[in-house]
Amino acid sequence: MRGKILSSKGNVYVVLGEDGIFYNVFPRGLLKFRNKNVMVGDECNIDDENFSIEDILPRKNSLIRPKVSNVDQIFVMMSVKRPELSKELIFKFLTYVNMNNVEPKLILTKYDLLEDKSIYNDFIDELNKLGVEVFLISKYDESSISLLKEKLKNKTSMFMGQTGVGKSSFINMLDASFERKEGEYSEVLHRGKHQTKEVILLPYEGGYIIDTPGFSSLDLDISKHDLAHFFPGFSKLYTSCFYTDCLHKNEKNCKIKEEMANNLFSDETYNIYLKLLEELPFERRKY
Repeated sequence: MRGKILSSKGNVYVVLGEDGIFYNVFPRGLLKFRNKNVMVGDECNIDDENFSIEDILPRKNSLIRPKVSNVDQIFVMMSVKRPELSKELIFKFLTYVNMNNVEPKLILTKYDLLEDKSIYNDFIDELNKLGVEVFLISKYDESSISLLKEKLKNKTSMFMGQTGVGKSSFINMLDASFERKEGEYSEVLHRGKHQTKEVILLPYEGGYIIDTPGFSSLDLDISKHDLAHFFPGFSKLYTSCFYTDCLHKNEKNCKIKEEMANNLFSDETYNIYLKLLEELPFERRKY
């Protein structure tokens, strides 16, 4: 029988079978012999009599952090307050999503906490120009998630972001029966408290919502040249640079610098790119 792996605990996996029944199953030893690792999100064949995973079907994609497969879209969730918005962390997350060949989208939460709600208009407009769709939500405004609900239908959608941004609150707004445990923001630590401990798929509107543990930080395990490729807005432009290994700094005929002059990128965004570039090694990451 075919099924979908929804969650795991130790070596036990919860699989939703095509018959609509949830099964607790174990991977067969033969899978390890075939060098097939098992991931949440995998489509698989199960033996419903022996409660075992017989085979893992080909994946659309897979991520290392968090460990999950077959994702259609990824929503990066960041708050505008408590914790404070970090544009650098946003660009790190968006770059990470681009690395995994999944279209990134951005959700800004707790928008009701802003006295001046126009403060991020220019930043949002810039992200839109870079191909990143941005959504503004508040747990006190259910109408703010109506558009998002349409985006989630018949899709496997992952939500990832900083700890304490309201990810679990948002998921409970989509469907109260999910009952995801909601964390609190620590005024002392200036960050959220971890609540979600595991990756779990929640069936929703013909697809799945993937809830993931929050990040307090994110390290990009890539090289300078990877960043020059995957930084938001760069992927469609870097091939037009004069040099194939252009880092978009001082090289001549750089398409990125040209578009920056045309106001596609702000000085602030470009400086974030340069800061991240300095932190990374030259060696290319092996894919």
